[in-house]
Amino acid sequence: NWKGVIASDEPQRFIVPIWVMALGAAVVATAIHIGLSMGLSSQAVELSALVRTLPPPARGDISRTSPKVDAPPPEKVDFALLPEFQAGAPADLRSALSGTESVSLAKLIIQASNPELFQSSRPQLTEGFEPLIGSIAKVILANQELIGNITVIGHTDGVPLQKTNPLSTNQRLSEARAQTIADMLVQNGVPRDRVHSEGRAATDPVASDSTRQGRALNRRAEVLVEKRL
Repeated sequence: NWKGVIASDEPQRFIVPIWVMALGAAVVATAIHIGLSMGLSSQAVELSALVRTLPPPARGDISRTSPKVDAPPPEKVDFALLPEFQAGAPADLRSALSGTESVSLAKLIIQASNPELFQSSRPQLTEGFEPLIGSIAKVILANQELIGNITVIGHTDGVPLQKTNPLSTNQRLSEARAQTIADMLVQNGVPRDRVHSEGRAATDPVASDSTRQGRALNRRAEVLVEKRL
């Protein structure tokens, strides 16, 4: 036999629909966005006003470097010393002095065969040539600002020295002859620290040793006068 069951009534719970919750969340997010946007806009306006009050930035100086141009080399001053040496030499000894000259050097050649500048195998200057060396020193002193170092070079003929000669070799003989001229320049006032000497023996002959005159011409001295450019 069928019999119904009497169930007690329970109050129903209120359930919020999902779409309502989603709509509420969207409204809240929109409100937050609007609030933040308004705040940022206000700060941007204040920052813009502050920037306008700042002084303008200093403009950096723009400089252009001129291209480097190498300075031209100093112009060489060409002056002649050889004519002064020749003009200053004693008239009776002028023929014993010759030479060549360039922009940087005057080369004086002192040689003679009659009388001979140097006697065979001897380092001493033949008596009578001292005034010629003195005249050379005089020109050097008159042009000290234009002249640098002075080098005296001694030469010999090719005849070997006798064993009894204290100098023993032509090399030492040529050095002694150069020193003789150098000492005479210093004695006539040329500063010693500017005078140098060297010997070349018979390595650079200018005449044949087969004649007495040729040997006498080979026994010579050269004075190299450097110019200050």
